[in-house]
Amino acid sequence: MNVSLIAAVVIQSVAVHGTRLPVNLETQVGQPYDMRLIDRDVLHLWATGRFSDIRVKQEGSSIVFDVTEARRLTLHKIVTEPSNFGLQFKAAEGAPITTSRAQEISVEARRQLQAKGYINARVDYDLTPIAANANEVDLNLTIRQTGKVRVKEVSFGPDPILSANELQGALSALRKRRAYNSEALDTDLARVRSLYLSKGYLDAEVRVDDVNILGGDAYIRFLVEPGPLHPVRKDLCACLLRDQRAAQREGILDFSARLAPDQTLHVNHGRAYRVGRIEFSGNHHFGDAMLRRNFLLDEGGVFDERLVRKSVDRLNRTQLFEPIAIEDVRIQSDEAAGVADINVRLTERKRGAWNISGPVGPASFAGPLQGSLSARILSTFVVSLSIAAFVQPILPAWAIASRHTLFPVLSLQRPFSPVGGWLSGFTVAPQLGWRASAFSYGTTQLQRRALPALAGDRSLIPAVTVVVERHSGEAAMFCEPPGPRFVWLRRAASLAIQFF
Repeated sequence: MNVSLIAAVVIQSVAVHGTRLPVNLETQVGQPYDMRLIDRDVLHLWATGRFSDIRVKQEGSSIVFDVTEARRLTLHKIVTEPSNFGLQFKAAEGAPITTSRAQEISVEARRQLQAKGYINARVDYDLTPIAANANEVDLNLTIRQTGKVRVKEVSFGPDPILSANELQGALSALRKRRAYNSEALDTDLARVRSLYLSKGYLDAEVRVDDVNILGGDAYIRFLVEPGPLHPVRKDLCACLLRDQRAAQREGILDFSARLAPDQTLHVNHGRAYRVGRIEFSGNHHFGDAMLRRNFLLDEGGVFDERLVRKSVDRLNRTQLFEPIAIEDVRIQSDEAAGVADINVRLTERKRGAWNISGPVGPASFAGPLQGSLSARILSTFVVSLSIAAFVQPILPAWAIASRHTLFPVLSLQRPFSPVGGWLSGFTVAPQLGWRASAFSYGTTQLQRRALPALAGDRSLIPAVTVVVERHSGEAAMFCEPPGPRFVWLRRAASLAIQFF
């Protein structure tokens, strides 16, 4: 980029040459020449990712931006090297791709690697054109890392008072990942502090005393000063969760609680909202009508946040998209109008796939060795060609083929979806006969309906954050929903259904 130095003059005209795309510039006619504004305009133009070259020059009292439009590139696929890290990206094949977007994806890849314990990971990126189509590119991510750091031990001192089981139970992020990273450490630090607050140690001080990394092992020590014990209502969190749910039913989005030093609880409710527009982005092969059928909210109805979460869960159960997190749902509220718009960002799964699967245990009991190619057609139907290697089963009732060693199967499937209900979750494969189709249909319906019920709706209930006022400063206590009753029985039933 070349910028000519000019004297301070009043700008008579501003022009952009080389593109018909709309651009927004801070440099305007009638303003005195300001190099800082021009620099900001150039940075803004680069940030759009739409231009490969930008030059600014003066022609009399005019400022001219000469730009060259960047080639419009689309993503063919993302290739990671090495490919055994299990990274997930919300970037659909065929989506527009720019250098800035490629950099964002590489940063997300690095964040995921750090979350897995590769704290010194680096990810380099490169866009490689596909020979058959110069406008279609592969995004190549090269991962460079120095080894995974696992959490070997977490200790508390000098006198934590609470039992080791309670304290270890608060370490959800570190325990779940079994890998060290600063984000998980900060999350669990807040959870341990919240545990002490919920027990009545309102002046408790909890901080990270030491993180010692030896080779691939991390030894973490929390310093705990519980302070005096204060009486706290045992049903405090239960009451707040009930109040939050009642507020959600009325359309209230903003629900907050504050605990004063004298144990007075102040609960603040925002105004109630109705649903404005419900929009989806990233759905290229699925119409809005199908997506809206999975939503439990209607435009113009009361805005219930629990129903938003349930709707996202229903979309995830269709398995048509990459997993949708609540962070992928953008809620834009208009306080004056009392409406809130919803936008759900989606990333479609690949329409074609292949897989090789085998039995866990003896093939005569656990099933065949199978390879298949599949492709999605008509949005909700999948056609697949499989080659299965069968043996005579232990249970004759499970027999779905003869004694053929190799057995080709062409099938048409409609995966289960909450909207499709009983008209989904079936497979039509004439080679396997009606018994296999009926058995597959029955087990699919049982799994897809029973497993969510056994898991409960705890994940659909957001925690209530209580701000605790203290002499040493404010602290956050998290009131989380209780786990489902008979949790061990539910887990056993879930495992049995999945095995079946």
